[in-house]
Amino acid sequence: MNKKIFDKINLGGIEVNNRIVRSATGELMADSNGYVTDKLINMYDELCQGNIGLIITGLTEVVKGTQTHTLMKIHDDSYIEGLKKLTDSVHEKNNKIVVQLVHHGAQIHGNPDYIPYSPSGVGDEGAAFKPKEISKEEIKKIVEDFGDGALRAKKAGFDGVQIHGAHGYFFSRFLTPYYNRRNDEYGGSIENRILIILEAYENIRSKCGEDFPIFIKMNSSDFAEKDGLTFEDSKKAAKIFAKVGFDAIEISGGNLRGKCSPVRSGIKTTEDEGYHKEYADSIAKEIDIPVILVGGFRSLDVIEEALENTSIEAISMCRPFIREPKLITRWIDGETQKSKCVSCNKCFNPRGTSCIFNKN
Repeated sequence: MNKKIFDKINLGGIEVNNRIVRSATGELMADSNGYVTDKLINMYDELCQGNIGLIITGLTEVVKGTQTHTLMKIHDDSYIEGLKKLTDSVHEKNNKIVVQLVHHGAQIHGNPDYIPYSPSGVGDEGAAFKPKEISKEEIKKIVEDFGDGALRAKKAGFDGVQIHGAHGYFFSRFLTPYYNRRNDEYGGSIENRILIILEAYENIRSKCGEDFPIFIKMNSSDFAEKDGLTFEDSKKAAKIFAKVGFDAIEISGGNLRGKCSPVRSGIKTTEDEGYHKEYADSIAKEIDIPVILVGGFRSLDVIEEALENTSIEAISMCRPFIREPKLITRWIDGETQKSKCVSCNKCFNPRGTSCIFNKN
């Protein structure tokens, strides 16, 4: 198949204008209770002007009471009205938008006024708190929270949802043996460690219907020296996710314990780009749902090569769109120089994610 970047395609049940995806990026532009603000809508308006094929929102918390500052939340019906304003604004500009659903678990900053859950009560070295092991009853509640959050997303007009199962957040830690030391049906083999995600998927599907797109973001590997999610287990998990009915998989990698961060710095040459490509291609060759690849893409020709020579269906980026929301428009107009993003990782500002080079 001759895959062109700017072809219109069906990506996991969503008709999109091209093969470029804005990967989830924590915006930190909601209000202190997680409600949509004008600043947030304006940021998405600017992305829409950039001709991105599909936009995935920043991580949006589905569980009540979590300390996530100014990230979006969706844990009760009061959030639907603001989220509907966001999706209406995106759709008016002929764009599509998927909301990323997440439970942060123990991956939060500072010292919360509650004890976060983790699979086995194992936390991070140097953290200000020790998490508690989640019970089966509490797992059932979180599974319901994901289903309820997805239904609110559907009511708010999102084109689909993406479960965040990567980068060390709650579901990701179930996949990682270092954090998941359980002896019940949720621990042990990779088939057991993904059970909570499968239950969340089934809950979403039962509440949102067979035709509502459900994506998942997962690590190709934690890149940890010991007790991390391995690529072999990641591939097994991806095959199961495809078989049960997920509509697309976005492949990323890394967490706080791994030797590679999910957002790597020092991307200077084309050889530095697309650092999860081989993993994603290997998975894509063995499943029959679209694989989206994220990880260090900056150059048009590198993206073209990845699409042309692999089984990957779409490429996603996040930091380049923080520097240049209209990057894709520039490329379509024939200005094909690489992204201006220098991968300095100084864009994550608590007052709102932004590029330090775009300051007035």
